[in-house]
Amino acid sequence: MKVITVQRAVKKLQQAMELEVGGKILRGMFHAPEEGDRFPTVVMLHGFTGHKLEPHRMYVKFSRLLSGSGIAVARFDFSGSGESDGDFEDMTFSGEVREAEAILSHVRSLPTTDPRRIGLLGLSMGGAVASVVAGRNPHDVKALVLWSAADIEIMKAIFQAKKADGAAFCDERGFYDIGGLWLNPGFYDDLTRWDTYDEIAKFQGRALIVHGREDETVPVATAHRYYEVLGERAESVIIEGADHTYNRHDWEKTLFEETSRFLVAKL
Repeated sequence: MKVITVQRAVKKLQQAMELEVGGKILRGMFHAPEEGDRFPTVVMLHGFTGHKLEPHRMYVKFSRLLSGSGIAVARFDFSGSGESDGDFEDMTFSGEVREAEAILSHVRSLPTTDPRRIGLLGLSMGGAVASVVAGRNPHDVKALVLWSAADIEIMKAIFQAKKADGAAFCDERGFYDIGGLWLNPGFYDDLTRWDTYDEIAKFQGRALIVHGREDETVPVATAHRYYEVLGERAESVIIEGADHTYNRHDWEKTLFEETSRFLVAKL
């Protein structure tokens, strides 16, 4: 892992970051609070086919909200997504776990980061990745937030649905066209190596689980399962009527309020 740039000669509230992982440059954004030089810091992980902005710029808006509350934020594109190097067709769950751990390690080493107060937040598949990373690094993550978090069975089911979709184009390599991105057939086999519930059970910090009642992609029962595994270490917020990515102002407002309340209290 090679750090490319993190410039703080002149303090900027928002600045680009680059990190080399496995020979690929991951591109991200860092948000610093206006006052102070060392902060609690949250790493945000995007979802399947997503990027560091996410729908209706929710990651940008929430990062700015958190930094205004005294918490720094780092959000990166995984390789093959957004502006980072690589091709989406090479993406696997294991690869994103490796990259997320490298991002966590890098953010933890920043002079601006208080290593005792680090949070991890993930949306959808990013939530599944976050659950694994938190479980594998229980001493490095103090607070965990899952937004509409998927699990392995849901991701396998989505893959199988894409595979069975008669409208989905499959090329000579056996790769599937999912809205203009190639999905490699090894993605499914890689998923079978993981169990997000087994991994998250090792996490000893505090967690917030947020889910939309009408999530059409990941059923709300998945949130209930994460909550059951974490027990008294977790809080659960179910937003009535909300979909998978909270695509309405009142749903987003509740999501942001509940999450910022939790992170300010725990970090």
